[in-house]
Amino acid sequence: MLVETHLGRVAQSECDHLGHMNVQFYVAKVSDAAWHVMASIGITPAFIRQRRQAPAAVRQEIAYLKELLVGDLVRMESGVLEASEKKLTFFHRLVKVETGQVAMTSKVYTVNMDLDARRSAPLDAAVLARALERRLPAEPGP
Repeated sequence: MLVETHLGRVAQSECDHLGHMNVQFYVAKVSDAAWHVMASIGITPAFIRQRRQAPAAVRQEIAYLKELLVGDLVRMESGVLEASEKKLTFFHRLVKVETGQVAMTSKVYTVNMDLDARRSAPLDAAVLARALERRLPAEPGP
C-alpha cells in the first residue's frame, strides 16, 4: 500500500542552472518521506529512541522521469517493496500534482541497525509483521 509521505511545491532555491529542480532536492524529499513510510509500519522517532534500532540506507536507486520546474506542486507516495528479517526496501514516487505524471521513482534498500552495537539486527516482530502486511504486491509503474 502506498501512503502519502510529502506534499509540497518546487521552490526557486531548489532549481539549478538548467532551470529545473536539482537532484539533491529529490534525495532530500525522499529522505523526509522515509520518516513517514517508516512510521506507517511502526518505526517512529519514539520507537527508535526506545528500541535503539532503525533502518540504515545502504543503497538507493533513482529514476528521473519528468522535469520539475519552479512552482510545480508535488506529492510523494511511498511504500514497502520488500521486507525480511533484517532488511526493508522502500519505494517512493514523486508525482506532479497538476498532471499526475510521475517525475521520479526511488528504491531505498535498508538494513536494520542496532544503534548501540552499530551492526545489523533483526527487525522488531511487530514492525516486520506490519511491513509484510502493507507490502506492495509489485513495484508500481510510472
